[in-house]
Amino acid sequence: MLHIVNLEEIQNILLQVPELVNCFERHDTNFTDLVKNWLTQVEQVLVNNRLPIAADVAVLRGVLISAERGVLPIGMEIIGRNTRRRVKDGAAAEVLRKTDEIISHAINGYASQVQEGEHIARQLVALARQKGMIPDGLDAGNHTEILNTIWNAMSKDPELETGTTHLAGLVGTYDALILIDRMLPANT
Repeated sequence: MLHIVNLEEIQNILLQVPELVNCFERHDTNFTDLVKNWLTQVEQVLVNNRLPIAADVAVLRGVLISAERGVLPIGMEIIGRNTRRRVKDGAAAEVLRKTDEIISHAINGYASQVQEGEHIARQLVALARQKGMIPDGLDAGNHTEILNTIWNAMSKDPELETGTTHLAGLVGTYDALILIDRMLPANT
């Protein structure tokens, strides 16, 4: 299971894809190198998060390296003249598409869980505020201590106990605290 921080790190990497596509559209001569560097960055993040899809990304980077050396990837057809640059750029675009698809598919379940967790956390914080469990002036004192106190009060409350249990079961206690913390400023 990915933690929210790790999920967001991977999502931030995916947010670089539109700029890479813009480079392709502009016929940027560095497009293939930019994609290869991005793939290396993606691989490292996936390895750091112990996700086996890092191997799939490494294989796709290998396809791109092969295309740089003039080998047309299997299934790829070049319309018109078969130049080295067209092979490289076409392979880079296809590798970029496949990598985005692999990563998006792999994190989709985690992202859905976090989204559901955000919804639950928002409801819990609203109810806790109504019950007076959330003190005014959250910036005063040790924020972690205050957050833990709020979480413990919510967990012990008969009306909120089911929600906190569901949230902790959905995303884990650590990430549940992150989500509750993120919802606090929105409800002050």
